[in-house]
Amino acid sequence: MKAISSFIYGFSATIKSFRMIVLIYLCYLVITLLLAIPFYGLFRSIAGNSQLPDSLMNGFDATAIRELLNNGGKAFGFYLKAFMPWIFIFLLFQVYLNGGIFSRVSNPRGKFTISLFHQHGRKYFWRYLKLVFYFLIIHLIIGLVLYLPYLLITGSREGMTDEQVVRPLIFIMGGHLILLVFLFLLADLVKSRLFEQDSVKVLKTIFKCLKMACRRFFSFYFLGLLLLVFPLALFAGFYLIRSSIVVNTTTVILFIFVIQQVMIFLRIFLRVWRLAAMYSYYLKISAGSK
Repeated sequence: MKAISSFIYGFSATIKSFRMIVLIYLCYLVITLLLAIPFYGLFRSIAGNSQLPDSLMNGFDATAIRELLNNGGKAFGFYLKAFMPWIFIFLLFQVYLNGGIFSRVSNPRGKFTISLFHQHGRKYFWRYLKLVFYFLIIHLIIGLVLYLPYLLITGSREGMTDEQVVRPLIFIMGGHLILLVFLFLLADLVKSRLFEQDSVKVLKTIFKCLKMACRRFFSFYFLGLLLLVFPLALFAGFYLIRSSIVVNTTTVILFIFVIQQVMIFLRIFLRVWRLAAMYSYYLKISAGSK
């Protein structure tokens, strides 16, 4: 079955891409430190000698957060304004990584070099950025089609019961979730075709991949469900570990930090696995359609 064999290929290609994953992780770590260190200094200066930092270490505390905002609202506002461009740069960095990742997973037995990674990341950057823009428009249109009629109907009718309001919303949100998974997978399929065909026609490629995905909907979606299993399990495992730990010592703080870094590394691993699996799937279905 194409979905299962692509899933296995994705894992194999990711294992052979360990050096690339370490490189991406180190880039993430540097960016995080550049953002976190100034924020930590600001946080400590506003908190002073109070117990606010300790109260926040154990989870969400509305009172502590409100006190922090009262004491340093202007300083936090200034930091957030300076922080926004960095968020935008980080999002662009995510787009840039795609070309380099595909260059590796398309030839996992080849030698990995930073120059080759950068070459493909730069080459495909604008194509993948256009893809992000087109999919943002698609998501916006779908959101309007799904929720606008619901809001107009529920807003214009009086005397509706809670069940009459909530039931349709749950149904719409469930359908939206299924559609989101499909669109998420479709975006990866489009990335695979753009890379393999070295195409610059992003919009045309979206329609071609949509046609391919719809023809093989069950196989395509099954691969997506397989690729979702491990991220969901990872998130659930981290949540269970974090919720069961009381952060009250330096050792525990260090342990939480290590767990978080492992989580970040595994998320990169799973991203590479997903793209490698979808690239393999694209090759299989495109070969079958010839």
